[in-house]
Amino acid sequence: MVFARYLTPAAECGGLGLQCLGVGWQQVSRIQFDGRVIDCYGLMMIVRGTGWFVWGDLPRQRVPVQAPALFVVFPGVYHAYQPDAGGWSERWVLFNGPSAHTHEVLGTLDRDAPVMVLQGPLDGMERVFESLFEAADSSSPHRDVVTSSLVHRLLAELLAVKATTDVARVVRHFDEQATGPLSIGEHARRLGMDTPTLRREMFRATGTTPKDYILRTRLSMAQRLLLTTDRTVAEIARCVGYSDAAYFTRLFSRRVGQAPSHFRKVGRPRGRDG
Repeated sequence: MVFARYLTPAAECGGLGLQCLGVGWQQVSRIQFDGRVIDCYGLMMIVRGTGWFVWGDLPRQRVPVQAPALFVVFPGVYHAYQPDAGGWSERWVLFNGPSAHTHEVLGTLDRDAPVMVLQGPLDGMERVFESLFEAADSSSPHRDVVTSSLVHRLLAELLAVKATTDVARVVRHFDEQATGPLSIGEHARRLGMDTPTLRREMFRATGTTPKDYILRTRLSMAQRLLLTTDRTVAEIARCVGYSDAAYFTRLFSRRVGQAPSHFRKVGRPRGRDG
């Protein structure tokens, strides 16, 4: 089943900040889509299924999409997408207006990371889409105003979901990768962010820097291993990401307040990171 409505707002509606140009939903089977460039913004919310999304200049980035997720297309930027063999179910809206640029500044719409895995509650976005479908399908003389206000609401809901999702994603990534050899820049690239954005998101989530969060995570793991295993200090150092056992011992002693061997005997920290 397919629902699609395309709108041509009156020129006076430009002062509303955002104009809804079209909205719809559909269940899409696997298709051959060679890509395109459009002159407006588009937001596609994938509620079921998997596929991929490609965007930007050569060499183009191809990113897997797995529901629940969304991707944003930007005016003047090449994009292509395709569901996998099982297809996907999508909600979509096309819009334009000066407020869209404001949402780029706020980070709601990110040209460098247009694909977002959704992990927050999505009821709000789903309700706004349902209202958009109803408003766009009506013959109300105020349809352009109503759909414009609903696009504003949709982007506000997205900003809230994005904040929750980004925080959870960053923390989970560092919990999983803290013992690895990646630099902060490499962590940022894997998360689809630049380094300043990563530092900002980590501070918002944990109140500390990525480097310090890695250190705290490693030391917490080391404390647990010291208390629950018979591994040597050198073995534990390697497990938590330090090839130099002497350096690990000095770092542990300074941050935890006890040497690893003494911590194992006493079983409790005295320092600020226990």
